[in-house]
Amino acid sequence: MAVALILLLFSVWPAVAMGRLAYENGLQAERAGPGIRQEVTATLVRNAPDTVGVVGNDNGVAPESHAAARWAAPSGEQRTGQVAVPAGTKAGASLKVWIDGRGKLTRPPTTHTDTLAGAVTTTLLVIAGAAATLMLGFRTFRWLLDRGRYAAWDASWEEACARWRRLS
Repeated sequence: MAVALILLLFSVWPAVAMGRLAYENGLQAERAGPGIRQEVTATLVRNAPDTVGVVGNDNGVAPESHAAARWAAPSGEQRTGQVAVPAGTKAGASLKVWIDGRGKLTRPPTTHTDTLAGAVTTTLLVIAGAAATLMLGFRTFRWLLDRGRYAAWDASWEEACARWRRLS
């Protein structure tokens, strides 16, 4: 059992390395600014359709729809694309959208809290995976040892039974 604990402690270094990698990737996803990812104002060019036949949801959020919108790319050219808006939004309405360095729609950057949560989760999952692997190895080794012991026990009983038969 001490060997398994030592091996588990050795798994901390790779877990921290993987957590660090997840953190650095998260920091990359947080980056915003010209040429990377930026928030711009888009204007709807068409009315968003009303959602006919959709029952209102219980959490008070209006049903979403998609409508065409126009925004300026970093190069200055006008781009058009489909954006998610509340159902029934009228043409000419302004909304904020995130675009990448080429002016295409993209997701907003992740928050630092999400980055930290991802790094911690990755670290803990690597440690849990190492612990599960060690436990599986320990149980397999113990099963193999038990199998040998049971075979020796059966052989001893067979020998004892043979001796008792000769005596009687």
